[in-house]
Amino acid sequence: MEKNYFTTLSADSKTELTWNYGEIITTVETKELYISLFLLDTFYVEIYVNKLSNELQEVNLQDDRDVLYAYLKDLDINKLVN
Repeated sequence: MEKNYFTTLSADSKTELTWNYGEIITTVETKELYISLFLLDTFYVEIYVNKLSNELQEVNLQDDRDVLYAYLKDLDINKLVN
């Protein structure tokens, strides 16, 4: 799938494609949101879900190739190694 095609889809279609065909990388929590990062073909997609209502807030195509650093910079791998 191409990025240009993905951007033309509705939020529901983007979410469905991402959940069904994307590979989840990680999820982070804020006070109000769950933000999940997916790899879909050759690009990243972020899905924002409200923690209280469990409703979809946003679906974003993530063009920044350094986005993984933002998600994984605080990851503690010591538990995996020990």
